[in-house]
Amino acid sequence: MNIATQLPEPLNTFVVDVPANQYYDFELAPDSDYPLKGVTYPVDYGNIPGYTAEDSHELDFYVGNEVNGEIGCVLVDRGARIGNEHKFYVAVTKEELTLILNELEPVLVERTKLPDMQSLLVAIETYRNK
Repeated sequence: MNIATQLPEPLNTFVVDVPANQYYDFELAPDSDYPLKGVTYPVDYGNIPGYTAEDSHELDFYVGNEVNGEIGCVLVDRGARIGNEHKFYVAVTKEELTLILNELEPVLVERTKLPDMQSLLVAIETYRNK
């Protein structure tokens, strides 16, 4: 169980799409050249309602189990059709973050570590639905 309910608003509204340690198949066409066919999420993966990412879907979040854990975002290459997309992480341990980065390595463009929760809240404000 993640600790999202202990996080400040709007993070406490986190909705789990894929539970921790579950493999998610991207269901790509057999001839797709996208380097990831799916991923195993080491922590709960989901979204924050009311926030929209670059791919026009809910803003993606990884939520771990350490209240004072790592905070930041990754920029991933979603291919020519979608382009780059930000995915945020909060409350993850260093080990969980390493697992996340390893899973995303083939499509990882950059990683940004944020210094604190307030910085995360400011960073996601750009994605709030108007």
